[in-house]
Amino acid sequence: MGEGGQVDTGQVTALAAVFGQVADPRKARGVRHRLSAVLTLVTLALLCGARNFRQAGDRVVEMPQVLLAAAGARSHPVLGIRVAPGRDTLRRLASLVDAAVLDRLVGAWLTERIGGPSPGCGLALDGKTVRNSGGGTGVDVQLFSAMRHDTAVVVAQVQVPADTTEVTQITALLDPVAITGMVITADAAHPSGETAAYLVGRDAGYVFTVKGNKPGLLAAITARLPVATAATSGHTSTERRHGYRITRTIWTAPADGVDFPGAAQVFRIRRDVYAPDGQRVSKQILHGITSLTSPAAAIAAHVRTHWWIENKSHWVRDVLLGEDSHHAWLGNTAHTMAALRNLAIALIRLAGHTKIKQVIERHHASKMLIPQLLNASKE
Repeated sequence: MGEGGQVDTGQVTALAAVFGQVADPRKARGVRHRLSAVLTLVTLALLCGARNFRQAGDRVVEMPQVLLAAAGARSHPVLGIRVAPGRDTLRRLASLVDAAVLDRLVGAWLTERIGGPSPGCGLALDGKTVRNSGGGTGVDVQLFSAMRHDTAVVVAQVQVPADTTEVTQITALLDPVAITGMVITADAAHPSGETAAYLVGRDAGYVFTVKGNKPGLLAAITARLPVATAATSGHTSTERRHGYRITRTIWTAPADGVDFPGAAQVFRIRRDVYAPDGQRVSKQILHGITSLTSPAAAIAAHVRTHWWIENKSHWVRDVLLGEDSHHAWLGNTAHTMAALRNLAIALIRLAGHTKIKQVIERHHASKMLIPQLLNASKE
C-alpha cells in the first residue's frame, strides 16, 4: 500500500515500460491501444487464470480503472475513463508481435529482478512442444527454455526452427545468459562434445543424463562405475509420498579416460519405489556424466531438481493456464503467449507463492491484489 492506503501500482507501470521496448508492428495511423498496454494487460489476465483470448478479454474488461491506467490503457476522449482493449485486439497483437524480442526482454527483466545466482546454482534446459499450434501446417511450435533451479523461474526461451531440434539451439538459448559458475542440467538428448565444450568454454559446469542414443558414451560410463551394492554407493536418500517409499541411490566414479570435454565424474542413479505393504513396484536406473567434482549427494540433487522444469513450469502452463488446449496457431501467438505465461508464473513464484492455482483464483476474485503480488515479487 502507498500513502493514504492507496495501492502502489508502480510495478504495473514498470512492467509496461519493459513491454514498451518491443517494436509495434502496426502502422502508427489508427492505433487505438498501445502495444505495451496490451501486453501488460494480457499478463495481468494470465495472473487471473485466463486460459484463452476469450477469458483474457473478460479479465481485462473487469480490471479496475487504476490498473488500466497503470498499464497505459487508452483514455476515452469524451468520458475520460480508461478503455480496455477487446479480445480481438489481444489476439491480433499476440500474433503480430516479435515474440523472440519479447522473450529476451522478459528473460533479462526477470534475471535482473532475481539477482545473480549463487555459485553452483543449477540451470535446467528442456524443450516443450506447444500442442495444437501448427494450424494447417501440422507442425507444432517447439520452444526451448532455461529455468533456474533456485527460483524455478524461466530466464531464457527460444523457438526451435521447424527443420531442426533443440539440440542445435544451445548457443541461441544461452548466449544472452550469464552462466559463469552455474551448473547446466539437461536430459539425454543433449550430451555431446560440442555442447560440453561450449559450456566449459563459458566457465559453466554440467550434469547430463546419458541413454542408449549415445551408445559409445554410455558404454564408457558403465565400464567405469562400480558394482551397484550398498557398500559402493555414494549417497542414499529416502522419502515418503502418498504412502509410498521412494529410495534414490547414487554411485560415482572418476571419468578418467572418457573422451568428453571437461568430464570429471560418471554416475549411476537408481530409484526404487515401494508400496505401503513394502513390495517394490518400480525400479528406474539412469546414467550420466558431469564436470563437477562435487560429492555424490550434490550431483544427485542436480539431477532431481532438473525435472522441476517439467513440474513447475511446463505442467503449470499446460494444466493451469491451458497452453496445449489454446489452439494458438496464428502467427507468433504460441511463442508470445508462452513467454507471457512464463512471466506470470515467475511473478507468482518470486512473490513467495507455491500454490499457483489458489493465487490466480484470488486474483480473479479481487484484481487489486495483483499490484501487491508484483511489489512482493521485487522484494
